[in-house]
Amino acid sequence: MWWKRARLSVLTVIGAGLLCGVLAVVFTPLTGRLARWVTSDDWSALDAAARAAAVGQLRLAVVQVVAAVGAGIALTYTARTFRLTRRGQVTDRFTKALERLSSSEPYVRLGGVLAMEQIVQDAPDQGDHAARVLNSFVRKHAQAAVTSRLEATKLAEKPEEHVQEALRALTVERPRGGSRVPVNLARLHLRKVQLVDAHLNGARLEGATLRDADLRGAKLKGADLTGADLTGADLSSALGLTVAQLLQAGSLLGCRLPAAVAADSAVAARLTPSV
Repeated sequence: MWWKRARLSVLTVIGAGLLCGVLAVVFTPLTGRLARWVTSDDWSALDAAARAAAVGQLRLAVVQVVAAVGAGIALTYTARTFRLTRRGQVTDRFTKALERLSSSEPYVRLGGVLAMEQIVQDAPDQGDHAARVLNSFVRKHAQAAVTSRLEATKLAEKPEEHVQEALRALTVERPRGGSRVPVNLARLHLRKVQLVDAHLNGARLEGATLRDADLRGAKLKGADLTGADLTGADLSSALGLTVAQLLQAGSLLGCRLPAAVAADSAVAARLTPSV
């Protein structure tokens, strides 16, 4: 940023000016004049030894003040260097995690997911970047939801381990608060996915297959459940669910819901098969 560079330039100029000031005060007759100005009328009453002591004390005070200011400037440069070094390390780790995520080996991809999660723990400001990467990773590696029974027989019983871990890392609570990118799991096959205490506020879940999913404690305020298959899913302690959301779902058969929404007659009618 230009203003950061300008600030450092100003600090450099101030440091140079202070150094010149010290040299002028300590090594020129200006010290005696300054000491005379500071002592004012008392200067004429001082003998030679007292005047020399006053000049010496003034020089010492100037040196101490300049040393303190110089230490502050040095600390500023050190902090800036540390931030730049740390930013470079995070960028390097991010790049290596991306390389692992693109591997053809599932266990290497799993390592990339865990590395990306650790980056978010160490550098929370990278949370949104990591979330976008993990969300794209899930959408690439998770199977697409299907509607026909014939196609459904070809789908996996549950998500692969690296997909499950990516979903967990994507929806876990972050070290710091603030806004976050809504999760997009629309039209994905996520049967038996484990998303306990997942952060899914505002998530796109339309058309997703969440049969037998464990969503206990999941935060679902504002999540789009339009056409989602929640057959047998456990949402018994989910937070933020509304009747309107559930009535948009594709299936609620056997779904376990919080008592507050399960008591609604329209919702209750969809929890059991019609006779």
